[in-house]
Parts: sequence; structure tokens; C-alpha cells
Amino acid sequence: MKTAEAPAPNLGQTLEWLRRELAEMQIQDQRLLLTLRHLHSILEELRAESARWEDTRSSGGTSPIRARADSEGRARQPMSSRWLAQPLSGVDNRRSSLP
Repeated sequence: MKTAEAPAPNLGQTLEWLRRELAEMQIQDQRLLLTLRHLHSILEELRAESARWEDTRSSGGTSPIRARADSEGRARQPMSSRWLAQPLSGVDNRRSSLP
């Protein structure tokens, strides 16, 4: 005895849906890779800055506060949390449904 179920989509439609999903996943992977690379470069900058601070601190020549004020005057401005989160704003966290 047959049940009254919706007919299964044909194989062609299912394969087409699967191709679209895989293409979207590749795009998401590329975006995530770019974000990861960006965050990695920020971490490297922060590690280098931390090492400079530790060197300044251990040298005892000037106070860490004075060294920081001098370095900020000559170098780039400190990063804001909004700038750090910027690459994540374009990431799409969608979940797809089955066909």
C-alpha cells in the first residue's frame, strides 16, 4: 500500500541543488580564509608590538608609559575593536535547507 507523500525530486534537480550549495560553500570558504589571513596579520603585529614593549620594559631606560607615548606619537594609531571586526561583517552565516 502506497502512502500519500510528496514525489521525490528527480536526480537532475537534486544534483543541480547540490552544485549550487557547493559553489556557495566555496565562496564562504574563500571569505573565511581572507578573514583568517587578516586576523593572522593583526596577531603578528600585536606580537611584535608586545615584544617591543617587553624589550622597553626590561631595558629600564624609560618607563613603559613614556615609551608607549613616544611610540604612539611616531607610529600608527592603536587599533579599535571596530576595525578588528570589520572583515567579519561580510561573512554570511546562512544555513541552507534541503531541496
